[in-house]
Amino acid sequence: MAQGSQDKTESPSAKKFQDARKKGQIAKSRDLTSVIVLVSGGVVIYLCSNNMLASFRSMVLNLWSEGSFSRPEIFASGLFMNLMLSFVTMTGPVALAILVMSILVNFVQMKGFILSLDKLKFDLGRLNPLAGFKRMFTLRSLVELVKSILKMAIVGYAVYSVLWPGRAAMSELTWKDTRQFLSFTATMALKLLFKTAGYMLIVCILDSYYQKWQMKKDLMMTKQEVKEEFKQSEGNPQIKGKIRSLQRMLARKRMLKKVPKATVIITNPTHFAVALSYERGMEAPVVVAKGLDFLALKIIDTGRKHGVSIVRNPPLARALYKQVKLDEAIPTELYKAVAKILAYIFQQRQRKQNG
Repeated sequence: MAQGSQDKTESPSAKKFQDARKKGQIAKSRDLTSVIVLVSGGVVIYLCSNNMLASFRSMVLNLWSEGSFSRPEIFASGLFMNLMLSFVTMTGPVALAILVMSILVNFVQMKGFILSLDKLKFDLGRLNPLAGFKRMFTLRSLVELVKSILKMAIVGYAVYSVLWPGRAAMSELTWKDTRQFLSFTATMALKLLFKTAGYMLIVCILDSYYQKWQMKKDLMMTKQEVKEEFKQSEGNPQIKGKIRSLQRMLARKRMLKKVPKATVIITNPTHFAVALSYERGMEAPVVVAKGLDFLALKIIDTGRKHGVSIVRNPPLARALYKQVKLDEAIPTELYKAVAKILAYIFQQRQRKQNG
């Protein structure tokens, strides 16, 4: 096959994206998850700082007043449980916020939950040093390098912009008590966190667009892959053609079995043939068989073999063929023309019976 036909020039199909999703290939920004988790943890720490400080103070006081972990009897007393309770109270809200936000951000980026074990499969190709060396000089590696440099620059600028204006206040911290020291440190840390997160959020949004573009590029398809996928999803056209041909053949056989019981066959005389069935008590004659060209000749031949009356009436034959479907009664506008033919046939049959 020519090399040009192997070029991945076709956009990935919905099935291609779906298959990639099942394998865990999702266009998402890991940095966005990290930034949002970091901010949510910082906010919870700030909001719960008083309770966390009180829990920490209670834990330290219990240790100082009751003893230390070097004493075995501490585990037999209620002190150990009190210490664990204080620790959980202090760290629980932060851990819970980080867990919830991590799940929520990934859920939004992945548009649902995905369980895939493909990433856990052992692949010897990943241990190939030559393949790893080639990956170092790809567009993806270049983008990751630029992102790393940009992130370091953002953190450096954020630290400078927060700490430099507050250098005078920081020099006075040695004269402050513990509560003032902790309050000032928490405020500066929160400013640094939000300033860094603000700049990083812009990088994350750009990274999200890049990840989507990169994934689409990785999933590009060749023309042959598009054809193969179409065959798999829609079915092989040749097989479907054979199935339709077989269905038409079986339908013709079923139709021809009804011709011997027909009352009359109206012909063109050779291009059209319509077999009608009528019995006394029926509201209108019913088309039991119809055909064009070869099939018309087959209907006529079958009718002759079984003694079915054959009447030549080109206009009526064409009208019945085009207007009436199989196993349907004829329309009212054709009643008069068909009635004349049926009356003639019944008269002929009556004469033969009387003769």
